[in-house]
Amino acid sequence: MNVFYVEPKRVAGPQFELSGQEARHAIKVLRLREGDEIFATDGQGTRYTGTVQSTGKDSVVAHITQKEEKPAPDPELVLAMGIIKKRDRLEFAVEKAVELGASKIVLFNSDHTVKTNVRMDRVENIIQSAMKQSMRYWLPEVQLLDSVDEVLDEFENYTVLMAHEKVDAEHQTFDTEQDILKGQKFLLLVGPEGGFSDREVELAENKGAELVSLGEYRLRAETAAVAFLARF
Repeated sequence: MNVFYVEPKRVAGPQFELSGQEARHAIKVLRLREGDEIFATDGQGTRYTGTVQSTGKDSVVAHITQKEEKPAPDPELVLAMGIIKKRDRLEFAVEKAVELGASKIVLFNSDHTVKTNVRMDRVENIIQSAMKQSMRYWLPEVQLLDSVDEVLDEFENYTVLMAHEKVDAEHQTFDTEQDILKGQKFLLLVGPEGGFSDREVELAENKGAELVSLGEYRLRAETAAVAFLARF
């Protein structure tokens, strides 16, 4: 089943309208026509089933026949990841973060980040595609920040967990039992290729962060992001 993304502002009364790339994909690739069934989500918790009423060059209008709503993901998981130099690895991490339930993805320049430009338009497209592919009803937000300092300030009211390879897994106290996690908000910090600097670790701990082991082996940054989210 193909699910499209419809902007919330394009849902009005008994209709929704696909525009731009979503509409072109529906018309030119899937060849949807009047009377065909179509599925779309607004990225804010609602999925629509509809019947195509009309198509244009960059527009598909559908009559809503069914509406299904889901609550926001619980617990709320924010993945904050140091920017990875290799674009394909960064984009892999972003895609998998969406599939694994991240509510928000924050990319930041760590002390050990190799300076590189992040194409946020590509990142946003990957997030949207991953949301549709994984049948999620909520579109994760994405944010770009300059440092881990900014990340910690931005999410000061969250429980902060920092992945660190030097933590002894046998002595950490963090519990991922689902009943315990309900209603909580977590900030999951993952460093870039070179890991976090001593300054960043000290700063995070001073702000109440708990260092978390992801296992006995040292992981690539993108693998660490996946392993971290998978624990929830």
